[in-house]
Amino acid sequence: MATWSEAIAEAYASAPADEYIVATLELLHPVFVDEEDAADSVRVALDERAWDLTYEASAPLFAGETKTFEPLALQVSLPEQEEGTMGTLKLTLDNVPRSIWPKLQAAAQVRASAKVIYREWVAVRDTETGVYTPSAAPDLIIDQLTMKVVTATQLRLEGQAGFVDMLNKAFPRRLFNREDFPGLFGGA
Repeated sequence: MATWSEAIAEAYASAPADEYIVATLELLHPVFVDEEDAADSVRVALDERAWDLTYEASAPLFAGETKTFEPLALQVSLPEQEEGTMGTLKLTLDNVPRSIWPKLQAAAQVRASAKVIYREWVAVRDTETGVYTPSAAPDLIIDQLTMKVVTATQLRLEGQAGFVDMLNKAFPRRLFNREDFPGLFGGA
């Protein structure tokens, strides 16, 4: 699901010189914990510098808090928007940094999918100082993505994340069988 703000729509439409779009990725996995053993995530900015960014109020972790997104050279292809496709986000990472590698190794040992959230903030440059200040909350959010395929070599990590396929889910979710509901099958 994608959520857009008017600021990001305007930034894409007019590309003002004093605005900069900060793209980020957050990976959530049950094994990602901090020093106090509390739930944590891997937060990266697709930029050459770290950014202190404030989460939206509805974020699954750190709602409304400001956290540092570490810089990382990462190639991201956003989900395509074609009729009949579920859309897949593709990630390619060369030379995984030492700060992230132990968490990714731990996640590979546990049979659980990682959640992926892609966010963009519009940062506006102060005309006097030249410093960019990001918006108070993300201006674009693509969430509800789940890592489906991950391949790793010594030099490269590649992954694909997709949306949940609601079309192929059983409905109703509850199965009605003879043992639990004998009256439905003509027996008592």
